[in-house]
Amino acid sequence: MYRERVDELTIVALAFLAFIGLNIVRDQGWLGGLFDFNSRPAARVESAAEVRSAEAAPMQLSSEMQLTYDPAAIAYPYDHFTLTQGPHGVDYGHFAIDLTAGNGATIQSPINGVVTNRTIDEYGNTVLVIENERYTITLMHGLYTVQIGEFVSLGQPIGQESNQGYTIGADGLTCAGRDCGYHTHLNIFDKQLGTNVNPLEVLPR
Repeated sequence: MYRERVDELTIVALAFLAFIGLNIVRDQGWLGGLFDFNSRPAARVESAAEVRSAEAAPMQLSSEMQLTYDPAAIAYPYDHFTLTQGPHGVDYGHFAIDLTAGNGATIQSPINGVVTNRTIDEYGNTVLVIENERYTITLMHGLYTVQIGEFVSLGQPIGQESNQGYTIGADGLTCAGRDCGYHTHLNIFDKQLGTNVNPLEVLPR
């Protein structure tokens, strides 16, 4: 009787020690998590290279989109507008024009493409970037309604004209907090040429 009791205690003790040992191995990450049966895999952090690769991946278009998709097609962001400033910004490598159709006017996508950036820069300017294989379009100062990753078609509404950020009135003073300076700042980067281009020479007349 005494011997059987000792054998049972020995078995229990050995099982307990084995359990402790396996947990130590698992917690220390030894054997690549071979004994980690119950825990969920840790969230995977994408590397910068993977993010760039994802951004560079070709757009997946539905069959309906493919019928009308043309990366070279381009148009003004308004049906009717006034050019308030010709090409400017060459001195800081930008090269853009300013257009206005009035406070709250609908801004349309100048190209078929994907929204790759929507942010506010250090000057408080709202910035929207749309691009495809041919062009990268940068728009500023509007109230934009599309989101990063969204495909937009040429002429599709993407926001409303506003005066967000650093805009100047006819009196030469900032329009921050004032009812003036409404416009869209438009920049075009041609990927085939590898440079910013004069929008007035690219957009249809």
